[in-house]
Amino acid sequence: MGTPEVAVPLLNALHEISDIRLVVTQPDRPSGRKRKLQAPPVKVRGNSLGLPVIQPERIKRNPEFLQQLKDCNPDVIVVVAYGKILPETILSLPPSGCVNVHYSLLPAYRGAAPVNWALVNGEKETGVTLMKMDKGLDTGPIIAASTVPISLSDDAPRLFEKLTATAIDILKEKLPLYLKKEIITVLQDEEMASYAPIIRKEDGKLDFSMPAMDVYNRIRGFQPWPGGFCTLNKQTFKFLKAGIPIEKTRDSMSPGTVTVQKSNLFVACGDSFMLPVLRIQPENRKAMDAASCLNGGYLKEGDRFEAP
Repeated sequence: MGTPEVAVPLLNALHEISDIRLVVTQPDRPSGRKRKLQAPPVKVRGNSLGLPVIQPERIKRNPEFLQQLKDCNPDVIVVVAYGKILPETILSLPPSGCVNVHYSLLPAYRGAAPVNWALVNGEKETGVTLMKMDKGLDTGPIIAASTVPISLSDDAPRLFEKLTATAIDILKEKLPLYLKKEIITVLQDEEMASYAPIIRKEDGKLDFSMPAMDVYNRIRGFQPWPGGFCTLNKQTFKFLKAGIPIEKTRDSMSPGTVTVQKSNLFVACGDSFMLPVLRIQPENRKAMDAASCLNGGYLKEGDRFEAP
């Protein structure tokens, strides 16, 4: 059971090691300006593998869907970013239950966006947890977990790639052992729990009165959506890529002030550091590097981004 692109490599891994009786994904949804129906990536890949794919609009109180699951007689149901909460009737259906691949070291960062919030909060490491699902939000017992370091150069898409590679290894190595009852699950420590809520567009709003590293983490954590953004002269600028903050050369600059050094673009932050801007997108313009932004006159020395 899965829906977005991030679930496709794990579908491939399961296809290599097991007999997949059924792929469950969300219905096709309108996408783009023309609102044309678009199939979820998991459906596209499932079809290309020749697997049966179904797309129930709802999974609770849906006898037909429940019967389809029962007819498969599954040993286990693997859930990867499916996007819906499973009812007890499904959780208890397979002999080995339903298992979930979660991109954090549970019980840290339970919830919808663990990769993004780990970056925003400046974590030095995260990981992948394979857990047996229960009716709570990522609260089930842990089957296996593996740590993944976070580099200062990682943004959300890059960290997703690293975590997916680890998740594939965990599925291939640990899931068969779990099904053979060769792994003892471990209960989560509720006192150590933290949460990673659904990302809202306003989460990407940048406040340059914050320390430069906090601004940097926000930009890289919220790629590709909603990105980090701020306004200047009623125009919104989207910050696509920033560099590691460096110390200010002029302490008198107010937070949000643009400065240019040798054709390089910086924004002063609330501490003693400046944020290098590498790629930026002015409102109603294409994404561009800092030099193009300066050459086009979209930003200049002394401009100041507004406080949120």
